[in-house]
Parts: sequence; C-alpha cells; structure tokens
Amino acid sequence: MNIIEKYDKQFVYLSVVLNIMLAVQAYFLWSNPTLKDTDKIYTIAILVGFEFFMVHSGVFMAVLPKKASLFIFFPLYGLFALAINSMAEGNTILYMYLIVVFQRMRFAFLDASKGLKNKAIGIAVYAAIIWFFLIFIILFNKDKIPYLALNKEYLILSGFVNKHSIGVFTEEPHVAMAFAIVYYLFLALTEYNFTKSYIKNPKRFDDMVLK
Repeated sequence: MNIIEKYDKQFVYLSVVLNIMLAVQAYFLWSNPTLKDTDKIYTIAILVGFEFFMVHSGVFMAVLPKKASLFIFFPLYGLFALAINSMAEGNTILYMYLIVVFQRMRFAFLDASKGLKNKAIGIAVYAAIIWFFLIFIILFNKDKIPYLALNKEYLILSGFVNKHSIGVFTEEPHVAMAFAIVYYLFLALTEYNFTKSYIKNPKRFDDMVLK
C-alpha cells in the first residue's frame, strides 16, 4: 500500500471540509457581508463559474493516462486558472485550483488500486452532473432567489457595481452565493458518501466505473 492509498481517506475528508467551508463562507457573504467583503464575494462568484472547467478537469484527469493528465491537462487548466485569477483580488482562485487539482491528480504520481481510481472517477463524474443540473435549475429560477443582504443598495454603497462583470454570477452575486452553497454542500456529501461506501466495501468499486 503506497502513501496515496494509505491516506486516501484523509485526502477526501480534507476536500469535504474545504467544500463545507466554501458553502459556509458563501452563506455569510450572502446574508451578512461588510462593506470590505466585496473582494471575497467577487472571488466566490468567479470561482463557481470556474467550476465549469474544474468539473471537466476532474473527469479527464481521473480517466486519462497519467502522462496526459500531468503534461497536458494540468498546464492547460492552469492557464485557465491564471486567466480567471487575474480578474479577482489576491490568489484565492489559483490556490483553490492547485489544491483541487492535487486532490484529483494524486493518482498521476503513484499507482493505486483500480477500485480507488474508480472511486475518484465516480466522484468526478458526479461533480460534473451536479454542476450541470444545478446551473440550469439556479439560472431558470434566479428571479425567485432572495437578495438577502446583497441588494442594490449594498452593491452600490460597497462599490461592487464598479467591478468587471463577466457573467450572471458577477452581475447578480446573490445568485452566485446560492449556487455556491448548494453546489459545495452536494459535492461534500458526494465525496463523503463515496468514501464511506469504499471503506465499507472496497471490492464493489473494482468494476464500478471502468471495465
């Protein structure tokens, strides 16, 4: 058993905690932001949009050969991360990208059991499905989402309206916060359930995703 297999549970639980922290942060920024929180709001709005690329990276990096993941997709998605990171304050998006990619690419560095790889693939596929279904549900019902504290008065008073707009999430940050809360909680639950199931019965994952 190599280090990847030995500490897989810890890797996944760290990811679960990070996802829950993002969801909680989004809730507080939605319900009780200060005038100094505009950069945090803007960063999360961009981050949930960037998840469009991240969910693809999770699937590709889990399925494709190690060399393709390491030498093609890591730098390719890294360029996306750098581009989007430049639109926000600080390097939060870049750091999140590196953490998430390391989490998903750990199998590119050391061999692991087929069942463990299939578990990672299953989580990546479910993440992609959750993102696509949720984006349609949220956007089609965005008029029903309450503004809470992210109303027009706050956006004007805090100066948020002066930031660059790159889509609905930055134009209507309350929509981004709602998406972030639901998406990251679902993602945390998915990773936890897959890992709990794997710990209970690893053999069931041997042919679960790939033949």
